[in-house]
Amino acid sequence: MTIRHLAVALVGTTALLTGLGAAAQSVGKASDPARDVGRAAPGQDNSYFNVTAKNRIPAPLLPLKSGQCVIWYPEKGIAEHTGPMPCKPLPKVEPGGWLIAPSKDPVILEAAVYHAENPGVVIARGAFDARTRYLVRTLDPDSKMDIEKGKAKR
Repeated sequence: MTIRHLAVALVGTTALLTGLGAAAQSVGKASDPARDVGRAAPGQDNSYFNVTAKNRIPAPLLPLKSGQCVIWYPEKGIAEHTGPMPCKPLPKVEPGGWLIAPSKDPVILEAAVYHAENPGVVIARGAFDARTRYLVRTLDPDSKMDIEKGKAKR
């Protein structure tokens, strides 16, 4: 291969990767800007969990038994959490709280983070490893939790 061929291949690869990156950034749906204050797109580095450094569920909140959820208020401290409660009906979460519930995967817990000022508005959702308590991935804040769909297995 000549230098010219290598240069053409490099330019072509760069163009392809640039196009893929632009396409990945444009994926998503239109949303209400007023509702999206404080929210980040799923899978982006600027997610709520990364920005606030809250990427692990505190140990005293776990383990959860079958059909149980827990509400955690990070700003109030671990001593003031609610303790395990039934997930059905879905508990009401005050602004700034997290609803932590089992998912359809027995080793994953789902967490929904509620807006600190707007009651009932979920600003972030994440999937956490039930064993290590670390964030595995961010989820779409607009989609329902598995416990709401009736698919939780824990």
